[in-house]
Amino acid sequence: MSELLLRPGVRFGSYPQKPESRLTDFEQGAAAFFDKIHKRLIRQRYSQAYIVSRVEKVAGPLSNCNEQQLTVAILALRERLYRYGLTEELMIRAFALIRETAGRTLNKRHFDVQLFGGWLMINGMLAEMETGEGKTLTATLPACTAALAGIPVHVITANDYLAARDAEILKPLYLRLGLKSGAVVDGMDLELRRKLYQQPIVHTTNKQIAFDYLRDRIEMGEDVGSLKFQFKQIQRETKQPQSNALIMRGLCFAIIDEADSVLIDEAKTPLIITQTRPNDESPETYGDALYLASSLFINDDFVMDPNTREIELTPQGENTIADMIIGLGPSWKNKRWREAMVKQALTAEYCFKLNKQYILRDNKVQIIDEFTGRVMEDRSWEQGLQQMIEAKEGCLISEQREPLARISYQRFFSRYLRLAGTSGTVREVAAEMQRVYSLHAVKVQTHQVSQRKVLSERVYPTQSAKQKAFLQRIAEMHLLGRPILVGTGSVAESLEVSAWLETAGLPHRVLNAEQDKHEAEIIAQAGQLHAITVATNMAGRGTDIALGLGVAELGGLHVIALNGNDSRRIDRQLYGRCARQGDPGSCEAILSLEDPALREFYSSAILKALAGLCAHDQPVPVFLGLLVLRLPQHYKERRQRKIRRQLIKQDKYLSRILAFAGKFE
Repeated sequence: MSELLLRPGVRFGSYPQKPESRLTDFEQGAAAFFDKIHKRLIRQRYSQAYIVSRVEKVAGPLSNCNEQQLTVAILALRERLYRYGLTEELMIRAFALIRETAGRTLNKRHFDVQLFGGWLMINGMLAEMETGEGKTLTATLPACTAALAGIPVHVITANDYLAARDAEILKPLYLRLGLKSGAVVDGMDLELRRKLYQQPIVHTTNKQIAFDYLRDRIEMGEDVGSLKFQFKQIQRETKQPQSNALIMRGLCFAIIDEADSVLIDEAKTPLIITQTRPNDESPETYGDALYLASSLFINDDFVMDPNTREIELTPQGENTIADMIIGLGPSWKNKRWREAMVKQALTAEYCFKLNKQYILRDNKVQIIDEFTGRVMEDRSWEQGLQQMIEAKEGCLISEQREPLARISYQRFFSRYLRLAGTSGTVREVAAEMQRVYSLHAVKVQTHQVSQRKVLSERVYPTQSAKQKAFLQRIAEMHLLGRPILVGTGSVAESLEVSAWLETAGLPHRVLNAEQDKHEAEIIAQAGQLHAITVATNMAGRGTDIALGLGVAELGGLHVIALNGNDSRRIDRQLYGRCARQGDPGSCEAILSLEDPALREFYSSAILKALAGLCAHDQPVPVFLGLLVLRLPQHYKERRQRKIRRQLIKQDKYLSRILAFAGKFE
């Protein structure tokens, strides 16, 4: 079905999307294998040197064109693309034309490596390009080529700020090519969304577009036939659109920036559209449950798995609860209900911490994405957990929500006729990308040789020794004038590190979920002389940290990681903030055996034995420290893959036994 995009003269239906796969798991595995072989053959046939030489051959005459002649060339190419489709010759010509136009409108001319990255994406592959290699500009090549051919394009990134920024920066290029564009971000009403989705190129986020798709599915109801789609599209195209008209045009071609963040990190939980309903429980009920939970003792009354956040009551705990409910309401006499409420309260108390899994803003509980450190707007936990945490923090209890429709990112993105993307950190998840999304990842060489110096990780026996070594390192770098970016794992940790620096008299700025609205401003200053920036894992991903005057001569930006992330890939994302586009830079990790990530994985006896191998306030031997760090990461990566695989299986199971809009969403 994705090959439709390459056929000449193809016109899409009223709401194009790839039909649901009916293949068995074995058949899907075989199809993915042959698709991988096919794309590998494409990659071998079209090397970077071949693509660049073809583009250069066409680009020569274009560089001598005046603006009027360039306009004629654009119109001629657009007509041919619309008539003959995405043929190899026309795509090469389009790349040359887009590069020439970008040079004139944006003062940025695509490098050779960007031409090759764009070629991979227009052919439905994943281009692995190092951070700082200009992935946003690279994506203009496949996006504009497809749009000139009449194919609706969605350029998808991880947050609203990047979507709006990219749409604004690239607008002059789009307009010069005769293409309209827009950014769909949070807070827009439905009519504006409908209008923007009519543009040839739409910049948006994975959350926005998936929820808009679900809204369309809800509007369609049980009838998903072509006539119903055509009728709904006619409603949308009238001068006075009806409130029940469809929002989108369909799922033709998606280009995903930061693809690993969108397709992997955020793919372990389904997207659910809900409607509010009155709470079944009173605020006092949640308070009673928290009181009962506070009276129970871990290991005696309940056992907890910190990795899965599963809590089970022991027989002693069940008896303790039964003895304590005397005087409470009649509903507490229901054994199954009261134990479920107490387990929910225990989960809220022990597994969800302020400034780690959530923050308080305007006296409301807001969820934090544990991978990026960003606030997840309009998200809430299910099955009363949101209300339990609100009661725990003394906030106003919100209404409960019941699901109307749901879909996983795996199913949603697999419905695009063609899917492509780019990221700097995909090698660890390349196999999963291929298996789930049929995205073959190809490494693209850097434009300039990287000057990043990766120093060895240092793992200290105690938190105090880690703090001492960290402050000493900061003082050394600050004295030299080098800017420093400190990566932390949570809002709480970033505030703790900020307190260390304040005590040491070191001026700094903090970037976490509480300051996310000022992200661009903080990151813009992070590369200046003497700058110290403490950040959660968001660290301005997708934004260049420009080096100030004289910083390169001092060695560039220095990045320090203070926690062991769940994945080596996330470590590389943080390290990628320095030494971009040939600039100098360095990075290191300063950790301790008392860090939460290690204490959760290793027993106290093992950690004590490791600490015994260290001299006073000296780190663990390098080879042993590396092993200590990698084992938890390997375990967590496997667990996350298992969660995502289980979600896919759950989706398939529900699609067989439930019906929504003709099939379960």
